[in-house]
This record gives sequence, structure tokens and C-alpha cells, in this order.
Amino acid sequence: MLIRINLYVLLIKEQVNAMKKIHFIWAHPRTDSLTAHIVASMKSYAADKGLPVTELDLYRSGFNPVMYEVDEPQWDNINYKYTEEVQQLFESLKGVDTLFIVFPVWWYSFPAILKGYIDRVWTNGLAYGKGNKVPVNKIRWIALTGETKEAFDTKGNYTYMNHLMIKSLSEYCGVIDAKVEFLYDTIGFEGERDKAHYDALFVQANTVIDEILN
Repeated sequence: MLIRINLYVLLIKEQVNAMKKIHFIWAHPRTDSLTAHIVASMKSYAADKGLPVTELDLYRSGFNPVMYEVDEPQWDNINYKYTEEVQQLFESLKGVDTLFIVFPVWWYSFPAILKGYIDRVWTNGLAYGKGNKVPVNKIRWIALTGETKEAFDTKGNYTYMNHLMIKSLSEYCGVIDAKVEFLYDTIGFEGERDKAHYDALFVQANTVIDEILN
């Protein structure tokens, strides 16, 4: 009887996980970068947990981050039809439970291609305005910074970037369940200490997958 109950609980858990689609949007020019390896690890870890996984690799997708006049936010027309590219990218978010946005911190901000994605796709009439929102349940920002935590915090960058991603972007676009995970000290790995730190970064990133399942 106990075995049947445990099997039933396991089946229910697998069915629930199968409904928790996750989508990765990530940005790095190199496919052999730490950012790319972190994304690959998280995707594999999520798949092993039974989660449906999709991704948008901004650099390899052919996405153009440049905002042209046709895709400028239309403040006086909430029903404005943006370009097909913008519409399709926004539609791809529908049905997603958790959106993971993974990127290296450059000059204490996003890579330009990711900033362009936010500018063009998270726009008035789609991601905000008159009850519109980014159509996901949760957002998890995974930000890789070359500095140590101490150096990053001392300059006030944790406070600044956390506010940007949580308050100014996620919550403004209607997603209240949003968190940032900073991966610190991500440049240059040599010797045993650095190997241990390198391995720990993957554990830290994959733990975010566990967090959304609990």
C-alpha cells in the first residue's frame, strides 16, 4: 500500500513538473563562454527534473536589437501591431511558468543585444499598459559578474542592478515573483581553488531550478 502511495505521489509530481515549462533567454557572443556552459547545465538539470525546456539564444537567433521607428512604443494606441518579429517573440513567452534570463554583467548592465530585446519585445501594449504583462509566472535573472561579491556590493552595484531587474523591469511588467541570482568572480580559473569555485557556480545556478520546484 505504501509503495502504491509513493508511486502515485511521484506520478503526480512528474505531471506537475511537466506543466512547469521554463524558457531561457540568454546572451553571450561565444558558445564556449561560461554563460553558455551555465545555460547548458541548467537546461540539462531542468530536463532531468522533468521540466519542458525551450530557449532563445539571442546571438545565434539572428535577433536584431536595434529599435527602429516601426517598433517604437505607441503611447496613444494600446492595440498597435508591432512587427512580426516582436509579436512572435512575445507570443513565445505564453505558457511559460518560469523565464530564466542569463547574461554576463557588462559595465554594470546588460549586453546590448539583451537590452535591445527588452526594449523591443517588452513594450507598451504587450508587456505593460492597460492590464498587459509579460505572460509568465516567474522570472529568474542569472547575472554573471567578474567581480567578487565584496567588490560588487561595495560599489552599490548589487542594490542598483537588483532594483533594475526586480522593480523597474519584472514588477513593472506585471511579474511579482522575480528574483536575481548573481554569480560572482567569474573571470579566470586556474588551480584547485579556482576549480572548486568554478564547480560551485554551476551548483549555485542549478539550485535555482530546485527553488522553483519547491
